[in-house]
Amino acid sequence: MQTYFDLINRIKDYLRKDSSVVTQRLNIPAPDVIIIGNRTFWRNFKTIADTLRRDPKHMIMIIAKELGTAMIIDEEGKVIIFGKKDVASIKNALNYYIKLYVTCPVCGSLDTKLVKERKITFLVCEACGARSPVG
Repeated sequence: MQTYFDLINRIKDYLRKDSSVVTQRLNIPAPDVIIIGNRTFWRNFKTIADTLRRDPKHMIMIIAKELGTAMIIDEEGKVIIFGKKDVASIKNALNYYIKLYVTCPVCGSLDTKLVKERKITFLVCEACGARSPVG
């Protein structure tokens, strides 16, 4: 007979296997960044936002706060970052956003959506149905 902890470990292993399949299915492109003068241009921002199924304005707000700088989006979907930011720091800020606002904390799925109820925003997982409040 298996112990309680053995069963918990089996469930965790099973969930990790399922979440890796979902992660592989969602192919997030790497940020396409160029630096011109004292500005950084993120050319494929709209593509990444569409892949993650998130509002670009919400993404800009969170990523700008994480980078500690101002950002604006132009009509073509490109983002202008005020200041010189390297690709590694932009990738770290994007990964931070994905971890907090895209990845389900219960099953690890990226098939989620943000739902705002009153003043609280919830991360609703379309794979397992979990609802988690986000910052």
